[in-house]
Parts: sequence; C-alpha cells; structure tokens
Amino acid sequence: MKPYRRKFNLIAAMPDVTMRVVTPERWYESFQEINFEPESDIHCEEIACPIRFSGYGSRFYYRRGITQHFKIFQPDIIHLEEEAWSINALQTVRLKRKYSTDSKFIFRTSLSIPSKQRFGPLPVWIEKRVFRETDIAFPLSENAGKILKQRGYHGEQIPFPNGVDISLFQKQDMPQLKKSLKIADSFVIGYVGRLIQMKGIDTLIEAAAMLNFPFKLLIVGSGEDKPFYKELAAKHRITENIVWIDAVPPEEVPNYINCMDTLVLPSRTTPDWVEFFGRVLIEGMACEVPVIGSDSGEIPHVIGDAGLIFPEGDIPTLAERIKQIASDPTLYQNLQKLGLVRVQNFTWETIAQRTYEVYQQLLSS
Repeated sequence: MKPYRRKFNLIAAMPDVTMRVVTPERWYESFQEINFEPESDIHCEEIACPIRFSGYGSRFYYRRGITQHFKIFQPDIIHLEEEAWSINALQTVRLKRKYSTDSKFIFRTSLSIPSKQRFGPLPVWIEKRVFRETDIAFPLSENAGKILKQRGYHGEQIPFPNGVDISLFQKQDMPQLKKSLKIADSFVIGYVGRLIQMKGIDTLIEAAAMLNFPFKLLIVGSGEDKPFYKELAAKHRITENIVWIDAVPPEEVPNYINCMDTLVLPSRTTPDWVEFFGRVLIEGMACEVPVIGSDSGEIPHVIGDAGLIFPEGDIPTLAERIKQIASDPTLYQNLQKLGLVRVQNFTWETIAQRTYEVYQQLLSS
C-alpha cells in the first residue's frame, strides 16, 4: 500500500544505499483487495510477485520470482516485515541460508498477546528457526519486545513503531466531500477501521446516543458486524446521525479524516486480541484532528499527552470525552498542537533515519 511503502523509499534515498523491495502483487485487507501500483518517482526498486493465501499474514508465501533476489542481488541486509512464525519468514530464511549466507537478517513483529498465533507445533518450529538466523528484531513496541523474549528470542532488539506519511496525512479543507456526505454543518465524530467486535464500535455508538448536542458520526470501514451496529443505531434512534462509508483505499483515508472534528478508536481487549498500535491515531494527529482512544493495549502509549483516554467499554466516560472536545475550543486547539508535536515521533522520515542508522551499525559490527 502506497502510504506504508514510503519508509523504504526514504531509506533508499540515502547516498550509500541500493535497495530492492519485494512485495505481493495483490493483498486482501480490511475487506478490500489492494493491487500493487508502482510509483514513478522512487529511489528503490520495487518488485511485485505472486503469492498464495493473500490476506493471511502467517500463511502467505511467494509462489515465484523471489529466489533471484537472494541468489543474484546478494543483499547485505535482509529486512523482513513479517512475523517470525510465518510461512513467509520460513521461506525467507531458507533462501538466505541457501543463497545469501553472509546477509544480516532483521524481522519485524507486532506481538500483542503472548499466546497469539501458537496454534500448533509448526509455527513454534518456524519461529525458533527464524530466531537463530536473526541479527536484530524490530518489535513494534516495548511490550512486543517483552513478549518476544517470553517466546524465546534473546538476541538484540530495537523497538520501531508504525509510521505515518505526512506528505499524505495532513490538514486540508474538504468542503465538497463534507457537502456530499451531508455533514458540513455538524460536529463530526469519526471512526476509521474494521467493523468487528474487538474494535468497540458499539461503545462509540452508545456513547454518541448519550450526547445532548447536534452531531454526525462518520464511520469509515467494512466488516462482518456492520449489520449489528446498524441495528444498535436504530435501537438508540440515531440512525439519521450516522454516515456509513465502506472501506476506502489507504490514500483516500486522509480525505475522510479531514472531515472529522474528533477521531475515536474505542478498541476493546478480548482473550486473544489487544490493540497492538492504533495507526489511525497518528494519522488523525497528522491531520490536526483531536483523537480519543480507549486504554486497550498500546493506545495510551501512542496518544501520550496528545489526546484523551477513556477506560475501554466505558460508555459514559467516552461520551464525556467527546463533549469535552466539542464544547471547549481551547482544549480542541491544544490537542491539535500537541498532536502535531507528538506525530513527529512517528513520521516515516523519523523512522527511516533511525532504521538507516541501525543498518549502518549492523554492517559495521
């Protein structure tokens, strides 16, 4: 996806870097199929290859086209943006051992629950094999790093968060889109993401039903639980207050965020899932939209002092947080400013520079 490939393009712009990025031709995510589209002005070479099991991060693997990049290109560093237990990770380390034995190896993990994805002996076996080949791991957070140790990885690790493309996610006026959505004259509460139970959209809908001022709720995304949420909205008699937009391509997401007056991520922890980052929060900050998040997983660490937090599932407190932002212009402006400062920790420029420095250290060690 274009907004999330910028990191490697920025690294490739460094004067002493030659980079190839291998990516799936097609990927199914957030209930939409995303086809690879090459960029015209890039510093790295991007190669799209066919895969099996699109949309399954732990199962997919490349059907053909990647062996030459180990055998002929002979990279100094292999940087895998997949989990260590995945089939793609196994495929990568096998090709490394066969064709690129001197290459340094990095994998990235977004672990959030210690037992996640341990469904049998195969993932455990793959993970151990990948750990043995790893020079540095890039966990998404400090908590992910702790879980990585619990799973048996005792090598070097450096936390690297998700990033945001500030050339795409930035404040802009969207009068025509607001008009077409019929939200131009309302206070707009927004949500962007999958419409599934763990994302807590029911908490948001019920909190919105408690508000005593005019509002619109803009929900952007698709998912299996959408009919349930529509029924819930009808039960609370706020159907007319909600605008539903199916999942849009990543590069269109900033348009909808810029229609919002506040963006809410109401995620709710389940026995086998917790919010491991919450990328949409930093996307909202970059667009100068005040954010509200539950205290599920990494959300409070991502928001810091640049937004408001509520206990997950706490409907009255979420309603109060929304009222605070809607009724207090000073708070609104302060959160905009704090968000812009906070998001600098998560720009692809910042993350690319840090990644490049790690590459240099790895090759000089």
